[in-house]
Amino acid sequence: MMTESRKNTLHAMLLEAFFWMSSCAYGGFIVTMLTDYGYSSATATALMTCMAAVSFIAQPITGYLCDNYFSQRKLYLVLISCSVPLYLLLSRSMAFMPLTVLCMFFITLTMQQVSGLVDAWLVHLQQEDPRINYGLCRGTGSLTYAAAAQVMGAVTARYSHDARMLMGAVLAVISLVVAFTLRGAKVTHRDPREPEPAPLPKNRLGTVETIRVLVKNKTYLLMLCMSFTLFLGSSSLNTFLPVLVKELGGNSAQVGTIFAVCAISEVPAMFLMSAILRRFKAKYVILFSCVFYTLRLTLTCLAPNLTLLFAIQIMQGLSFAVLWPASINYLNRIVEDQVKSTAVMTYSSVALGIAGIFGNAIGTLILSLTGNVRLVFVFAGTAAAAGLMIGLFGLARKIWK
Repeated sequence: MMTESRKNTLHAMLLEAFFWMSSCAYGGFIVTMLTDYGYSSATATALMTCMAAVSFIAQPITGYLCDNYFSQRKLYLVLISCSVPLYLLLSRSMAFMPLTVLCMFFITLTMQQVSGLVDAWLVHLQQEDPRINYGLCRGTGSLTYAAAAQVMGAVTARYSHDARMLMGAVLAVISLVVAFTLRGAKVTHRDPREPEPAPLPKNRLGTVETIRVLVKNKTYLLMLCMSFTLFLGSSSLNTFLPVLVKELGGNSAQVGTIFAVCAISEVPAMFLMSAILRRFKAKYVILFSCVFYTLRLTLTCLAPNLTLLFAIQIMQGLSFAVLWPASINYLNRIVEDQVKSTAVMTYSSVALGIAGIFGNAIGTLILSLTGNVRLVFVFAGTAAAAGLMIGLFGLARKIWK
């Protein structure tokens, strides 16, 4: 029999699936799209740095609004609705740089920052129904992203960037339908063996009070510092992997394939994350992923051909695929209910936003000065190793809970 919890999980899986397929149309190919339309690699990566800054500023604000004023569902519907016409406009704006930047700015606000909002939404649903499996939902997003990356890469190579962005717009519309029907996750029959759902926030907190609550949480601050340094290096992947693929003789189809390899490798760990966290403490799981992040980035700079480059990216399944769901589950446990959305989206903002700003800026500077994209990955591996050291320092000082 289909229980309420299973229905909620399946519904959340559909949301992740269509959101990530739609997001892939832009996020997986924007650097290739810019260079195909005549922008230099340095210009393309500089624009990505600017967009990371936009995401960094937007996500904590969005999280605060969700904690105090609007539901995640309402904001998702508004933001994704605005992204659909922007998807259709982007490729038509490429001949005029100011319009290109404007489109990228609003797509970042309406689509690219929403990954953190979806995480916060699922954390909220888990408070109402603890049996919703975040790893399974997020793993579904990775699986469908892999399929979308492969298909969209082939569509772009055969037809055009216009065709891919049209696909992304259609998938965004479908995600809106799924989101519109995904309401509360009320549980009418709870298994007595399951923990009681966490109480929902009752009182609004001001901005200062919200910041004060988060700053007092030393474990949360440790995670922010560690993740910032770690993602300072790994932010190079999405931005500079397409550059390295082209240097090794690849095209848009190969870019789609490498992102498909990355995404499909995430699925097993994400699907199994709930079971993994029942057996191992989250802090050790997170540190385990940091080791493989360091190894992956170091090997990427040494890859002599496309085949080995693709093979190395399979370690996405032991790095990001372990780190992200373990971290989101861990945040759900260590952060106070009244600031949970703000905490999750701030974490996403620091890891994927501010780290991306500095990581892409440093990578762009290295690429501009040397013309050697492999040196960007030397920096990336070094930064990831520093993130691992911060995590081990927290372990030695017993800051991890």
